Amino acid sequence: MAEATLSYKRVLPPHIHSTASLAKRNWGQLIALAPLFVTACLTGHAEILRVLLICLVSAVAFEFLAGKLFHKKESLRNGEAVLAAALFSLLMPSRCPSEVVILGVFSAVFAAKELFGGTGNYLLHPLLLARVFLQLCFPKVMSEPMLLAGDGNIWVLAAIGLGGIIFLKQKQGYWKTPILFMATCFICEALLGGQAMPLTFFSAVLFTAFFLLADPVTLPLTRRGTMLFVLCAALLSSRLSSEGFSIQGVGYAILLMNLLTPWLEVWLKPTPYKTKNQFKATYLS
Repeated sequence: MAEATLSYKRVLPPHIHSTASLAKRNWGQLIALAPLFVTACLTGHAEILRVLLICLVSAVAFEFLAGKLFHKKESLRNGEAVLAAALFSLLMPSRCPSEVVILGVFSAVFAAKELFGGTGNYLLHPLLLARVFLQLCFPKVMSEPMLLAGDGNIWVLAAIGLGGIIFLKQKQGYWKTPILFMATCFICEALLGGQAMPLTFFSAVLFTAFFLLADPVTLPLTRRGTMLFVLCAALLSSRLSSEGFSIQGVGYAILLMNLLTPWLEVWLKPTPYKTKNQFKATYLS
């Protein structure tokens, strides 16, 4: 009898396939931000398009420059530079000088991200680090973002809420993170009594919860660590500013928690069975 020959199909690991990718996450978050830009134009904040254009051109240019200087493959197609430009434009105040915007984009994209190794390697939130840097250098210019200044706008608040729902529906974020942040900020505002206008306060809290805390690179790896990070960030954001919750205070709060993230990782990392000293434990291999 002739022996039966079996044919096997060889495939490369991993055998568990996932459709998640960095590009999908970035472009998905940009889709979630789209209602906010549309609402800004319809409510008299079309100036944001000028800032967005400056941020977009600067971010792409500095990303390309970093790729050439550090001999890295440019990652323009994954939407990271576009997302950074969109978020940073929303953090800028109204009628901000173009040179200040360009300096901020350089600080975020080139100095705070690429000099630290690029995607996935930075310790501090690049956009908030650039925002705080500009606040220290230009305190008279760097007021609250244009969409969150003044008495607020109900349509801007609705657009931020809609964008947050779109982002969560994409299942790219841990839904308890924004809920915990918002709940803590609301409780602090009710108990301690901030001075911010209601619409401005709600808009700033929602924007921070859904979009500024959406960067997984600067958050702890474990869920317990992330929850503690978000809780402390909310408490600090509510108390660091004399006027209560503000984007200026949020920047300092999140950056401070970024510095504490390595210690949170050590404190809350998973430990092997029967390990008594958690700080001497190692991750399971």
